[in-house]
Amino acid sequence: MMRLRKSRLGLVVFAYLSLVSLAALPLFAQVDLEARANALWDASKRLEALPLYEQLTRNRPTEWIYFERLAGCILAQIEQLSDDPKANAPQIKALMIRERDAARRAVELGDTNNVALMMANTNPDAPQEFAAGAGGPAHALMGEAERAFSAGDLKKAMEKYTAAADADPALYEAPLYAGDTAYTQKDLTTAAKWFARAIEVDRDRETAYRYWGDAILLYGSDPSEAKRKYILAIVAEPYSRLAWQGIQQWAKAEKAVLLAPKVDRPSAPVADPQKPGNITINIDPGAIDNNKHPGSAAWLGYSMARAKFRNDDFVKDFPAEKTYRHTLREESEALSSVVTIVKELKVDRNQLDESLRNLLDLSDAGMLDCWILINGADQGIAQDYPAYRQQHRQLLNDYLARFVIHGGTI
Repeated sequence: MMRLRKSRLGLVVFAYLSLVSLAALPLFAQVDLEARANALWDASKRLEALPLYEQLTRNRPTEWIYFERLAGCILAQIEQLSDDPKANAPQIKALMIRERDAARRAVELGDTNNVALMMANTNPDAPQEFAAGAGGPAHALMGEAERAFSAGDLKKAMEKYTAAADADPALYEAPLYAGDTAYTQKDLTTAAKWFARAIEVDRDRETAYRYWGDAILLYGSDPSEAKRKYILAIVAEPYSRLAWQGIQQWAKAEKAVLLAPKVDRPSAPVADPQKPGNITINIDPGAIDNNKHPGSAAWLGYSMARAKFRNDDFVKDFPAEKTYRHTLREESEALSSVVTIVKELKVDRNQLDESLRNLLDLSDAGMLDCWILINGADQGIAQDYPAYRQQHRQLLNDYLARFVIHGGTI
């Protein structure tokens, strides 16, 4: 299926065009209506297809594909007002609401398409603009490109996207959408060139990797390369739901399983709000009974290490931070203390529970911090991710490939 794209050009606003109201059609005309709508869709003639999908959603209100494409057609209306988003703000907002509601209906009916999910989360009160090039030549070229794309003139769209990329080399969306346009035309070689250029602009954004993976998965012949691109998307932005949707799509196609190692940790120590130095450790005595659960006493080391870090080490290690937060360093030291104690207890690994076995495996692989950051993070720990990624990008990549993605194409 051809991609829809959420433009960032003034949230590429919708033109409030009059909708053609079609009379209810007899059943024998349904097939013809769908064929005409799909032909227009495949030709990227979104505005012409819009009234047809309006009718299809009324005739077949349980078919998610019609609602997804209706949302895409409404999005095409946005592109027509990109020259003056402020003047058209009321119409824009109204159509953004329609786009969101159509996409949400598609998702409710079972649509799992990446962009449908993104459109379903559209915020009509928060339109976005291109971060770079706003008001300059690149901005104007992007507007022309988006309108051409919406009208189905892919040749012109490509010309304008590439011109925008040359006009502002720092504008991520220009090469990204050039690659997406080539992908729409099933030109994988050209798409790859432009996705790579977008990554050169910002390798810490997930979108170009994911689009590239989509192109390979749909039109290429190497699912393993698509998998690599999807992993890079996660490494770029592991806390983005969209970043994970590519590998989920791949796993479904390849009959693979996505499952992070299970590591159940005790509750965090709690500081007294009146006396922050007073730390309470909450742990179930029954859960650390070595007779019933071999090695489980090691979890007391986790709680003790976190309490000590919060009370003493945080201020010393993070002098610039005025209030306590849960950090990668604290979690890493706490879990490492559990590993040390378990090894000192010399319990047979086969007697350990799943969490402790997984913890040992992660530690032995040198990937404990990767698990913490990608699968065990909270808002505090997430703040440490950019610095870690800068130094350990390949290790994060290897962690996902080894511990999270199971089966499928190798």
